[in-house]
Amino acid sequence: MKKMKKRIVGTGPGSIGQRRIVLICLLAAALFSLQGCVAGQKTTSALLVAPQPLAEHEGLLTIFVQLAGQEGGEAWLEVSSVELVGEAAVVALAGGNRALAAAEIGDGQRFVARGPVPAGRYDFLRLTLDKAALQRDGKKILLTLEQPIVDLPLPGDFQMEAGDSRTLIISWDDEASLVNEAHFSARMALLSPRRPLLADLAYVSCPDIDTLYLLSTDRNRVSGSLAIKGRPTYMAYAPQRKRLYVLSEEQSTITVVETATSRIVDRFKIPMTVAPSFFMSPDGNRGYILDGGGNYLTLMDLNQGAMIQRQRLGYQPRHLIWHAAGRQLILSSGLDQKIYFLDAETLATRDVLPVGSSPDGLLVDDDYLFVAEQSANSLSIFDLDRGQEVKRLQVGLWPRRILKNNNTLYVSNYRSSSVSLVLVRQQRVARTIAVADGPLEMVSANHSKWIYVAGRQGGAITVIDQTSNRPAALIELAAKPADLLVVQE
Repeated sequence: MKKMKKRIVGTGPGSIGQRRIVLICLLAAALFSLQGCVAGQKTTSALLVAPQPLAEHEGLLTIFVQLAGQEGGEAWLEVSSVELVGEAAVVALAGGNRALAAAEIGDGQRFVARGPVPAGRYDFLRLTLDKAALQRDGKKILLTLEQPIVDLPLPGDFQMEAGDSRTLIISWDDEASLVNEAHFSARMALLSPRRPLLADLAYVSCPDIDTLYLLSTDRNRVSGSLAIKGRPTYMAYAPQRKRLYVLSEEQSTITVVETATSRIVDRFKIPMTVAPSFFMSPDGNRGYILDGGGNYLTLMDLNQGAMIQRQRLGYQPRHLIWHAAGRQLILSSGLDQKIYFLDAETLATRDVLPVGSSPDGLLVDDDYLFVAEQSANSLSIFDLDRGQEVKRLQVGLWPRRILKNNNTLYVSNYRSSSVSLVLVRQQRVARTIAVADGPLEMVSANHSKWIYVAGRQGGAITVIDQTSNRPAALIELAAKPADLLVVQE
């Protein structure tokens, strides 16, 4: 057998070894720049529960847990199953096998389980616990479970309806659950549903499960849910009428919801569309439906639920914004790489601006137009008076949306799971924040000073503090969020 000669990799100029070292350094630098420079913040891995189709006689139930106190202690437990128990049925919910650490929940909330439930009355929610422990100094000290099965009585009027989407919140007193250093007895209760005040209300649409979740922006927690059929995606709010308008792409409908009661008050049809998005005029009277697959823009009278005008525009239209100057719309068209300036009433084209690679998200600030260019991984800045590009900034991978708050722009980078912070006046990238996977839509909550970022692939909402511009919380949904809307009252 021949003896193998030891291969020596050179390190001199131009050698294979040196080229490898340079390549490794470049890759490391690129990865660092994509992940951002916010210490301690990692890209959130996906927490998703596969949606289960509902039968005609079933509704959907979601379970979350939060702590009774403000801060989490050392308690840790593992839930092996979650069931809804009634006289005639015991229904197992998916996703119930998970660990819950009080220190990680803190003043936030965690998803526990979700699943279809046959219509009818039920008596209690049953949790089966597998393990409990003290989590101390990075180690788990296992405790004796005094009650492996915990039955939580449901509110007296609780009843599942066919086609409904309900949410139950478990309040866990983690400190009282620690009987002593050796024993654990879960102290839990189900909270009565509480609607946030309009000033603290936000919605998130989850098309895969035909559900809108209601968020309380004062605590960044899910407070309830509402069923909207047909894959609800984009939303708009008319403050004059206090109505929420929800686009359902599968059924080609817009559902109108009374925000004070979550009651559906109207529903009207729209033309058939492919991958549509929805935008409302500032006065709440006009709705604009962008047909991303069919290349149409449709103008709707929202008071009458009737179509006014339909116009074919560009190739693969992606994003639409309102520009107050001249009451016009600005639309990005991906395949023909153009920006269209449209009359808001007639949809007639006033002007066309050629841009770079795959334009998507748009934002106007003073006399500048900011364009997120997907393929170029850049944010382009155009002088509207001259119709010329004045600067181009490199951001993350596949930028999709732009949001302005004070003097900062937030750019969601879909493929690098990050948000780039751009200083408007200096026109430079300040830093990058890692967020839940697949960030797309963003919204600001001016009353509570938050920025919400929907992670479409991460099944969660990242909450950014407007003051520090750092991640403050994560709202777990275990479903893919499509759109976010904050009721700004």
